[in-house]
Amino acid sequence: MPTKRLVLLLLVASSTTALADDYELGARVGGYGFRRDSQQDWTECRMNGFGVFGGHALTGPLFLEAGIDMYSSVGTPQPTDLPIDRTSGLLSSAIGARTQLASWLRGYVQLGTGVELTRVSVPYGDEKIRASKVMPEGFFGIGLDIELAHATHLGSTFRALVMGNFDYDPANLDTSKGFMWQPNPDVVFAASPDVATQVQFYVRRDL
Repeated sequence: MPTKRLVLLLLVASSTTALADDYELGARVGGYGFRRDSQQDWTECRMNGFGVFGGHALTGPLFLEAGIDMYSSVGTPQPTDLPIDRTSGLLSSAIGARTQLASWLRGYVQLGTGVELTRVSVPYGDEKIRASKVMPEGFFGIGLDIELAHATHLGSTFRALVMGNFDYDPANLDTSKGFMWQPNPDVVFAASPDVATQVQFYVRRDL
Protein backbone atom coordinates (compact mmCIF):
# COMPACT_ATOMS: atom_id res chain seq x y z
CA MET A 1 0.00 0.00 0.00
CA PRO A 2 2.73 2.59 0.85
CA THR A 3 4.39 1.80 -2.48
CA LYS A 4 1.18 2.50 -4.40
CA ARG A 5 0.74 5.82 -2.59
CA LEU A 6 4.32 6.78 -3.40
CA VAL A 7 3.86 5.98 -7.09
CA LEU A 8 0.61 7.97 -7.14
CA LEU A 9 2.28 10.99 -5.53
CA LEU A 10 5.13 10.84 -8.04
CA LEU A 11 2.70 10.72 -10.95
CA VAL A 12 0.75 13.71 -9.63
CA ALA A 13 3.95 15.69 -9.07
CA SER A 14 5.24 14.79 -12.51
CA SER A 15 2.03 15.87 -14.27
CA THR A 16 1.92 19.12 -12.28
CA THR A 17 5.51 19.91 -13.23
CA ALA A 18 4.87 19.13 -16.89
CA LEU A 19 1.87 21.44 -16.85
CA ALA A 20 3.87 24.25 -15.22
CA ASP A 21 6.70 23.90 -17.74
CA ASP A 22 4.20 24.69 -20.48
CA TYR A 23 3.89 28.31 -19.29
CA GLU A 24 6.26 31.28 -19.27
CA LEU A 25 6.26 34.89 -18.11
CA GLY A 26 8.52 37.77 -19.09
CA ALA A 27 9.21 41.50 -19.19
CA ARG A 28 10.59 43.48 -22.12
CA VAL A 29 11.76 46.92 -23.26
CA GLY A 30 12.01 48.20 -26.79
CA GLY A 31 11.29 50.81 -29.39
CA TYR A 32 9.85 51.21 -32.86
CA GLY A 33 9.61 53.84 -35.56
CA PHE A 34 8.20 54.47 -39.01
CA ARG A 35 10.32 55.04 -42.09
CA ARG A 36 10.79 58.57 -43.34
CA ASP A 37 9.94 59.30 -46.97
CA SER A 38 12.83 58.63 -49.39
CA GLN A 39 15.19 57.86 -46.49
CA GLN A 40 16.63 54.66 -45.08
CA ASP A 41 16.17 55.37 -41.35
CA TRP A 42 13.12 54.39 -39.30
CA THR A 43 12.96 57.36 -36.93
CA GLU A 44 9.63 58.97 -37.81
CA CYS A 45 7.35 59.02 -34.74
CA ARG A 46 9.95 57.16 -32.69
CA MET A 47 8.33 55.28 -29.78
CA ASN A 48 10.02 53.75 -26.72
CA GLY A 49 8.42 51.64 -24.02
CA PHE A 50 8.14 48.47 -21.96
CA GLY A 51 5.75 45.62 -21.37
CA VAL A 52 4.98 42.21 -19.93
CA PHE A 53 4.05 39.02 -21.75
CA GLY A 54 3.09 35.43 -21.13
CA GLY A 55 3.29 32.30 -23.22
CA HIS A 56 1.92 28.78 -23.42
CA ALA A 57 3.49 25.86 -25.27
CA LEU A 58 1.35 23.93 -27.74
CA THR A 59 2.06 20.71 -29.61
CA GLY A 60 5.60 20.34 -30.94
CA PRO A 61 7.43 23.63 -31.57
CA LEU A 62 4.30 25.79 -31.54
CA PHE A 63 3.53 28.30 -28.79
CA LEU A 64 1.10 31.11 -28.02
CA GLU A 65 2.02 34.52 -26.62
CA ALA A 66 0.01 37.46 -25.28
CA GLY A 67 1.40 40.82 -24.21
CA ILE A 68 0.61 44.28 -22.87
CA ASP A 69 3.00 47.12 -23.72
CA MET A 70 3.11 50.87 -23.10
CA TYR A 71 4.92 53.18 -25.54
CA SER A 72 5.37 56.94 -25.80
CA SER A 73 6.87 59.20 -28.46
CA VAL A 74 10.43 60.49 -28.04
CA GLY A 75 12.82 62.70 -29.95
CA THR A 76 12.41 65.89 -31.94
CA PRO A 77 10.33 65.70 -35.14
CA GLN A 78 11.69 66.88 -38.46
CA PRO A 79 10.07 69.94 -40.14
CA THR A 80 8.17 67.60 -42.46
CA ASP A 81 6.85 65.49 -39.54
CA LEU A 82 3.62 66.03 -37.68
CA PRO A 83 4.83 67.35 -34.25
CA ILE A 84 2.91 64.66 -32.44
CA ASP A 85 2.86 63.64 -28.78
CA ARG A 86 1.69 60.03 -28.73
CA THR A 87 1.12 57.56 -25.88
CA SER A 88 -0.02 54.06 -26.81
CA GLY A 89 -1.02 50.86 -25.12
CA LEU A 90 -0.51 47.78 -27.30
CA LEU A 91 -2.49 44.61 -26.65
CA SER A 92 -1.17 41.73 -28.74
CA SER A 93 -1.42 38.00 -29.26
CA ALA A 94 0.69 35.77 -31.47
CA ILE A 95 1.37 32.21 -32.53
CA GLY A 96 4.94 31.11 -33.10
CA ALA A 97 7.30 28.21 -33.60
CA ARG A 98 10.60 27.60 -31.81
CA THR A 99 13.65 25.58 -32.75
CA GLN A 100 16.60 24.52 -30.59
CA LEU A 101 19.78 25.84 -32.22
CA ALA A 102 22.03 24.71 -29.37
CA SER A 103 21.58 23.45 -25.83
CA TRP A 104 21.61 27.06 -24.61
CA LEU A 105 20.20 28.87 -27.68
CA ARG A 106 16.73 28.91 -29.23
CA GLY A 107 15.32 30.74 -32.24
CA TYR A 108 11.71 31.41 -33.17
CA VAL A 109 9.32 33.12 -35.56
CA GLN A 110 5.98 34.73 -34.72
CA LEU A 111 2.89 35.99 -36.48
CA GLY A 112 0.57 38.15 -34.45
CA THR A 113 -2.20 40.70 -34.28
CA GLY A 114 -3.57 43.13 -31.76
CA VAL A 115 -4.98 46.56 -31.06
CA GLU A 116 -3.40 49.93 -30.26
CA LEU A 117 -5.14 52.26 -27.80
CA THR A 118 -3.52 55.65 -28.29
CA ARG A 119 -3.87 59.23 -27.09
CA VAL A 120 -2.35 61.84 -29.41
CA SER A 121 -1.96 65.59 -29.43
CA VAL A 122 -0.28 68.29 -31.54
CA PRO A 123 0.38 71.94 -30.67
CA TYR A 124 -1.87 74.58 -32.20
CA GLY A 125 -0.85 78.05 -31.07
CA ASP A 126 -1.13 78.16 -27.27
CA GLU A 127 -3.46 75.15 -27.27
CA LYS A 128 -3.35 71.52 -28.31
CA ILE A 129 -5.48 69.44 -30.61
CA ARG A 130 -6.17 66.09 -28.94
CA ALA A 131 -7.74 62.78 -29.87
CA SER A 132 -8.05 59.18 -28.71
CA LYS A 133 -7.87 56.37 -31.25
CA VAL A 134 -8.36 52.61 -31.34
CA MET A 135 -6.44 51.03 -34.24
CA PRO A 136 -5.62 47.47 -35.32
CA GLU A 137 -2.06 46.22 -35.71
CA GLY A 138 -0.33 43.14 -37.06
CA PHE A 139 3.25 41.93 -37.01
CA PHE A 140 5.79 39.34 -38.06
CA GLY A 141 8.70 38.69 -35.73
CA ILE A 142 11.90 36.68 -35.42
CA GLY A 143 13.94 36.24 -32.27
CA LEU A 144 16.68 34.49 -30.34
CA ASP A 145 17.12 33.77 -26.66
CA ILE A 146 19.85 32.23 -24.52
CA GLU A 147 19.46 30.34 -21.27
CA LEU A 148 21.17 32.33 -18.51
CA ALA A 149 20.29 29.87 -15.77
CA HIS A 150 17.81 27.09 -15.23
CA ALA A 151 14.43 28.23 -16.65
CA THR A 152 15.63 31.85 -17.11
CA HIS A 153 16.22 33.23 -20.62
CA LEU A 154 17.54 36.48 -22.07
CA GLY A 155 16.47 37.34 -25.62
CA SER A 156 15.82 39.82 -28.38
CA THR A 157 13.05 40.12 -30.97
CA PHE A 158 12.86 41.99 -34.26
CA ARG A 159 9.36 42.74 -35.55
CA ALA A 160 7.93 44.28 -38.70
CA LEU A 161 4.70 46.02 -37.70
CA VAL A 162 1.74 47.13 -39.77
CA MET A 163 -0.11 49.78 -37.77
CA GLY A 164 -1.69 53.23 -37.97
CA ASN A 165 0.37 56.34 -38.69
CA PHE A 166 -0.65 59.98 -39.10
CA ASP A 167 0.26 61.92 -42.24
CA TYR A 168 -0.91 65.53 -41.91
CA ASP A 169 0.82 68.65 -43.24
CA PRO A 170 2.41 70.46 -40.25
CA ALA A 171 2.02 73.76 -42.14
CA ASN A 172 -1.73 73.46 -41.57
CA LEU A 173 -1.07 73.83 -37.82
CA ASP A 174 0.77 77.15 -38.22
CA THR A 175 -1.45 79.77 -36.55
CA SER A 176 0.69 82.61 -37.91
CA LYS A 177 -1.03 82.11 -41.28
CA GLY A 178 -4.21 83.56 -39.83
CA PHE A 179 -6.56 80.58 -39.93
CA MET A 180 -9.94 81.44 -38.43
CA TRP A 181 -10.74 77.99 -37.13
CA GLN A 182 -8.97 75.09 -35.47
CA PRO A 183 -8.39 72.02 -37.67
CA ASN A 184 -10.74 69.13 -36.96
CA PRO A 185 -9.05 66.38 -34.86
CA ASP A 186 -10.58 63.72 -37.11
CA VAL A 187 -8.75 65.31 -40.06
CA VAL A 188 -5.45 65.89 -38.25
CA PHE A 189 -5.42 62.35 -36.86
CA ALA A 190 -6.79 60.46 -39.86
CA ALA A 191 -4.68 57.29 -39.63
CA SER A 192 -3.57 55.11 -42.52
CA PRO A 193 -1.71 51.76 -42.47
CA ASP A 194 2.06 52.08 -42.38
CA VAL A 195 5.06 49.81 -41.73
CA ALA A 196 7.25 50.22 -38.65
CA THR A 197 10.23 48.24 -37.38
CA GLN A 198 10.58 47.26 -33.74
CA VAL A 199 13.38 45.84 -31.58
CA GLN A 200 12.71 44.40 -28.12
CA PHE A 201 14.93 42.93 -25.39
CA TYR A 202 13.44 40.70 -22.74
CA VAL A 203 13.92 38.42 -19.77
CA ARG A 204 11.69 35.34 -19.73
CA ARG A 205 11.11 32.75 -17.02
CA ASP A 206 9.67 29.25 -17.49
CA LEU A 207 7.09 28.63 -14.76
